[in-house]
Amino acid sequence: MEDILGAVLEAEKPLVLLTGLTGTGRTTMLARLSEHFETDGRQVSAMRFTPSGDVAPARFNLPSDSPRDDAPTRLRGPVPGEPAWATIGPVARAAEEPAAALRAAHAAAAALRRGGDGTVLLLDDLHWIDRDSLAVLEALVPMLDGTKIRCVGALRVPAGDAAARYGPAALARLREANLVHTLRLRPLTKEKLAGELKSTLGARPEPALVDHVHALSRGVRAAVSETVEALRRRGAIRIVNRSAYFVPAMATRKPSQPSEYFLSAHALGPAEWETAKAMALLSPLGGAAPRVAGEVIGLSEDEVLRRLESLRAAGVLHRGDESWRFVLPLHAVTLAEACGPYERRVLAAAAVEALWSGAAVCRDPAHRANLLAEAGRMVDPERALEELLRRAVEAGEDETVPALRWLDAAVELAGDRAQRAKVLLLLVGTYHRNGDYERSLRTIRLVLSDFANELNPDAVFEVHSLLLCGLSGRRDTEPLRDIADGDHRLAGDPGSRAVIRAIACALLDRWGEAGRWAETATSTVRKGHPQAVVARLIGALGGLWQGRAGFFERSLLERGQWPLSDVARYRAEQIDAYLTGLLLNGELARAENLLADEGLSWDDVGPANRTTAAVLRGDFRYATELACRSVARRSVPGFAAATTGMFNATVAALVCQGRLATARELLSAAAEGTPVLAHLLDFTEALIDRALGDARRAADRLTTALSAAEERGLVIGCDTAYAELADLALDLEDKETAAQCLVNAERLARDLPTGRAGLLASFVRAVVEKDADAAAESLRVAHERGQPLELSVLIARLVKHGMADPALLSEAYELMAGLGALMHRAKTRTLMQKHGIVVPGRRNTVEENERLLATLAAEGLSNKQIAAALITSEKSVEGRLSRLFVRSGYRSRIELATAIANGELQL
Repeated sequence: MEDILGAVLEAEKPLVLLTGLTGTGRTTMLARLSEHFETDGRQVSAMRFTPSGDVAPARFNLPSDSPRDDAPTRLRGPVPGEPAWATIGPVARAAEEPAAALRAAHAAAAALRRGGDGTVLLLDDLHWIDRDSLAVLEALVPMLDGTKIRCVGALRVPAGDAAARYGPAALARLREANLVHTLRLRPLTKEKLAGELKSTLGARPEPALVDHVHALSRGVRAAVSETVEALRRRGAIRIVNRSAYFVPAMATRKPSQPSEYFLSAHALGPAEWETAKAMALLSPLGGAAPRVAGEVIGLSEDEVLRRLESLRAAGVLHRGDESWRFVLPLHAVTLAEACGPYERRVLAAAAVEALWSGAAVCRDPAHRANLLAEAGRMVDPERALEELLRRAVEAGEDETVPALRWLDAAVELAGDRAQRAKVLLLLVGTYHRNGDYERSLRTIRLVLSDFANELNPDAVFEVHSLLLCGLSGRRDTEPLRDIADGDHRLAGDPGSRAVIRAIACALLDRWGEAGRWAETATSTVRKGHPQAVVARLIGALGGLWQGRAGFFERSLLERGQWPLSDVARYRAEQIDAYLTGLLLNGELARAENLLADEGLSWDDVGPANRTTAAVLRGDFRYATELACRSVARRSVPGFAAATTGMFNATVAALVCQGRLATARELLSAAAEGTPVLAHLLDFTEALIDRALGDARRAADRLTTALSAAEERGLVIGCDTAYAELADLALDLEDKETAAQCLVNAERLARDLPTGRAGLLASFVRAVVEKDADAAAESLRVAHERGQPLELSVLIARLVKHGMADPALLSEAYELMAGLGALMHRAKTRTLMQKHGIVVPGRRNTVEENERLLATLAAEGLSNKQIAAALITSEKSVEGRLSRLFVRSGYRSRIELATAIANGELQL
C-alpha cells in the first residue's frame, strides 16, 4: 500500500478518489493519510456516509498494536469541537437547484480555507452519498483547484443507489475539467499475498496455502485476514520447518463462530439474505441459477433477479453475460455454512434435478458431486450413488478430503447391505490415505461387526490389512502383537490368515517371522488375489531387510509374473514397494531404471520414495519440503518402510545443512507412530549427536541401534552405520571398535551385494587397515554412483584419515555447495586449510560462515551447542553472534529466525 500512499501525497488535483472492492483497504488508507497529515500539522476534517444516505463527522485511527498495513480501522465520531462546516450535505434540493449547490459549496470552501492552506477533507464510503450531497461535492471540487486544500474520497466498486445512478456523470464532468485523480486499490496478487502471509504467520507459506487463501479471498485484504484467521481456528495451518502448510482435512471443520462476511451478508436484509444463501449453492449453475432459486424459495424468476441486483449493488455478487458469481468466494462459503441441513438438501436436490434434466449445467465437477452429496435421498438414490462413486474413485491426490464427503453420502444412498459394505470399504481406504486412522478404525470395526457376511474373502483380507495399518499408525501395538502371536482369531481361509499374521509381524519389525508366514501363505493363496501381492512383497522386502536379496532380485527381473500386475492399483503398489527396497539401499540408478522400464516418472511415485530419491540426487530443498508437508498434513504419520526411509534420508540432509533443530523436529514426528525399521531413525539421530559435538554419545547410540537391528535379524541401513561408527571410533582412538566394524561391513557386503554396501566396506577397510587399493576402489565406485552427498562425505573422510589426495577436497567442497551443506562445507574448509588447499572465494567464505552461524542460532541452539558444533569456544560464539546482530540489524535469535522464515536472510 506504500505506492498508493505516495501517489495520494504527490497528487496535484483537488479530488483524489480511492476506489476498490469492499475490503481492499480504502478506509485503512484514509486512516493512514489522516495520521500523516496530522503529523505534518495540517488540519484534517473527515466525514463518512452511511447506507441510509446520512453524513456524519468522523475520525480515523489505526490501533497501535496492529501492523499498519492490515490493521482494522476504527471510526470515531462525531468529534467534539469539529465545526459543523465539515459536512457538505445533505442540502435540500441541491441536485435540482445548481444555485443551492453553489451556495453550500462556497460555504464549505470558505470554512475549509479557514483551517489553513493545507487543510484536507477526507470522505469515506462515497458509494452511499446522496444525490444532493453529490451535487454540492461536484460544485466544491473546482473551487479547490489551484489551492493546497485537498479532498480525498473512498469509493467502493460497485457503488450503490444515487452514487451508481448519478455519480458516473458527475465524475465524467470533473475528469473532463482535469480535476480528479483516481487510484484503484487492487487486490493482492499471489506474490504479494505470499509476502503478507509470511509477515502474518512468521513462516514461509507453501504454494498450496497461498493458492487456497487467494482462491477464497481473491486477494482482498479484509477477506485474506478473515480466511487466515478461520484456517488458524480450524487448525488448517501448521508450521513445520519454519514453513506454513495448508491442511485440507482441517479446513472443512465447521466454524466455531460466525465470520465478518457472515455478519455483513446477514445485514443486507431478510430477502437478500435468503437469496444470497440460495445462490451460495446454486451460482455454479450459471444462467439457470435464478430460476432454480426461485423454484425453491417460491418466487418468480423476475423477483429473484431483482434481489440479485440488490446483492450486486451491495458488492456481493457479480453479473456476467448469463451468470452470477460471488465477488468473493469466501462470501459463498460463509453463506453456504449458514444454511441449515434441510435448507441445503432442498436447494441441492433442486440443482441436481436441473442438472439431470439438462435445464442447467455445472462446469465444476467437484461442486456437482457436492450437490449430489447434499441432496441425499431427495433425488434418485441409485443414479446419485453411481455418480458419487465414480467421482470419488476418480478423485486425485488433492481431492481426498472432498472424496470423504462424497463417500459418506454414498453410504447413505446404498440400496442394500452388500452395496453399503462396498462403499464402506472405499471409505476406509480413503480415510487411511488421508491419515485419519481414528475414523478408519471406527469404520473398519463397523464393517467387521455389521457387514462381515456381505464381504467376499478378498474384501475381508483387505479390511484386516487396513485394520493392522491403522493400529500401527495409532501406535496401538498390543492388538498387533496379539494378531502376530496368533492370540486373536482371524477370519478368512488359512492363506489369508497367514498373510495377516505376516503383516502384523512386519509392522512390529519382526521380519523373520513375517517372512515365514508369507512363505506359508504362498503355497495356498492364488495369484489373482490381493493376498498373493502382499505375500510376495513381504517375502521379497523382508528377505532384503535381512540381507537375503535373492528373491527380491528375482522378482525385479520377473515383473511379468507379479500378481495382479494388470490392475493399476496393485501394479502401482508393487512398483512403489520395489522402489523402496532399492532406495533404502542407496540404489538410485536402479530405481530410475525401474521407473523408465515401467514408463513412469518420479511424479508417479508415492511422496515418501520421492523424498528419499531427492536426497540421493542432492535436491535437499525439495526433499525437505516433501517430508515437512507429509508431517504437516497427517495428524499421525502412517508408517511403512518407505516412510522411515523418507525420515532417515531427510534428517541426514538437514544435519549437513546445520538444520539440527528441524532434524529433531522430523524425528519427533517419526516417533509419533510405530516406525517400521526403527533402527534407521536411531542411526540418523546419532548424526545429530555427532553434529553437536558429542562423538561418544553418537557412537554409543549407533552401537545400541546396531545391536537392536542384529537381534531382529535386520541389516538394512547397517552398512552406513558401520561406516559412521568406524569413522567415529577412529576419531575416538577406539581401534577395537573400528576393527569390528570392518569385519561386520565386509560380511554385510558379501551378504548384500549392493553398490553402497561394497563402497562402504571398501571405505572402512581403507581407513582401518590403511589400504590404498580399498580407498581407490571406494572412490571409483562413488564416482560411478554419482550421488553428491555420498561422494563428498567419502572424499572428506578419506582425506581426514590420510587415505586420499587432499587435492580432492576441492571437488568435495564444490559438491557440497550445490547441496547447501553449510555444516559439511565448514568442516571441509577446516580440513582444506590444514592441508594447505586454497579455499576459493574468501568473501564467500566469510558470508557462508555467517549463514551457518545464523542457521544454528535460528534453530534455537544454545551458545554451548553452537560452540560444540563449530569446534570452538562459547566466548568465540558469543562474540561472533554479537557482531552478526550488529551487522544484520537483528536484535535477537527470534528476529533472526523470523528473518530467515520471511526470506529476508537467505540460507
